[in-house]
Amino acid sequence: QVCGEKNRFEKLMEYFRNEDTNIDFMVACMQFINIVVHSVENMNFRVFLQYEFTHLGLDQYLEVGDPSGG
Repeated sequence: QVCGEKNRFEKLMEYFRNEDTNIDFMVACMQFINIVVHSVENMNFRVFLQYEFTHLGLDQYLEVGDPSGG
């Protein structure tokens, strides 16, 4: 456990989902996630990082899009 998180990147994803009106913040989060995942040379670790974000609901959030329809 780090900083009260059960899963790594938990707080980041919490802020990402709750700041859906702040487009600049959301873009910065996606850039950070892409950099983290794609900066790893070990393919197994890269897949593991992708799994961590999927486990925290990133894929589902991106598929659903803006729940308000905007």
